[in-house]
Amino acid sequence: MQFDPRTVAREIPGIFDEVFPQLTPGIVAHLNAESKVIPVQPLRQDLLLQSALQRAMLFELGYTVGEQLLQYPAEIDWPACFADTVRRQRAYFDAKLPEQLEPVDQHLAETVGRNLAATMTSLSASAGHPIVFRPHIPGLEWISSGHGDFAIGATLVEVKCTAKRFSSADYRQVAIYWLLSFAAAVEGRGEEWRDFILLNPRSGEMVMMTFDSFLSIISSGRTKVDILQLFLSLVGSRLTR
Repeated sequence: MQFDPRTVAREIPGIFDEVFPQLTPGIVAHLNAESKVIPVQPLRQDLLLQSALQRAMLFELGYTVGEQLLQYPAEIDWPACFADTVRRQRAYFDAKLPEQLEPVDQHLAETVGRNLAATMTSLSASAGHPIVFRPHIPGLEWISSGHGDFAIGATLVEVKCTAKRFSSADYRQVAIYWLLSFAAAVEGRGEEWRDFILLNPRSGEMVMMTFDSFLSIISSGRTKVDILQLFLSLVGSRLTR
């Protein structure tokens, strides 16, 4: 059986306890404290309370709207966005599907989507690189290949739309994406991610780091090669269970 990288990061955390032993709640709090907040249109709490749509579905819809606005900024194709959101949600969650979108859901999703599109456009212009949609994440052993949210040059951008701060699982996710990219680069079948951005278009919170700085904090002084070798040994041992 194979698992996609996102599932490995969120549901098999034990691997990361050994590879990145210092990715602790205290370190996560420290990393979040270094975040910056960019101007975004806030979500109205009264509208959130009116929405009966599952929160995961609502904010996945906002992400999909933002993705579409980046490609076709003239108008939002709501049926297409809703169909794409349902497809994505079914891949990870037991999604409860409403028969139709309510106006309040559209308003909230559009707010998030426009925040996301505006921020990504600004980041792309600042970096001087185009936005790459759903960048490829290579697989390794029993970890299947997958897709990230966005990339700008060698910078991975992962979107998290939540009322909370970024979590340990969010940092594990970008860590494994780097690990898989580094393994692919060593084998000559891909490029290593150099930087990452965690972006919350709901709150405007954003963490921007080089992977070198991130790894120096969470890996107990191991080199990149040491990290990869340890990870490979753990992946291999899991195959024999």
